[in-house]
Amino acid sequence: MTMLPHEIKTSGGRKLTLREVDPADMLDLIEAAGSAMNGASAATWLGYAQMICSVTAIDGVPVQMPATKLEVKDLARRIGNDGVSVLCPLFEAEIAQSEIEASAKN
Repeated sequence: MTMLPHEIKTSGGRKLTLREVDPADMLDLIEAAGSAMNGASAATWLGYAQMICSVTAIDGVPVQMPATKLEVKDLARRIGNDGVSVLCPLFEAEIAQSEIEASAKN
């Protein structure tokens, strides 16, 4: 279950529309990552890409789900530092909630 809001605003006043990245999207991201999945930073890259790819529109203009590493980077640049700075706390909260739920099950 996601805790992501439907929309967020950046410090620069831009509006980002969000959605949860589903399992099929994650498989696409793993495929797009290619050789990045072989390195020590694979989990970090994938987590960051998941955060970036949760953005489905910028200021009401739809963005496509990236299919390559270059497209992920392009979307990250379009989101910018102010966008990432509002996305990071949301995903940190998601991770914390998942860890709480997992420990409650044990």
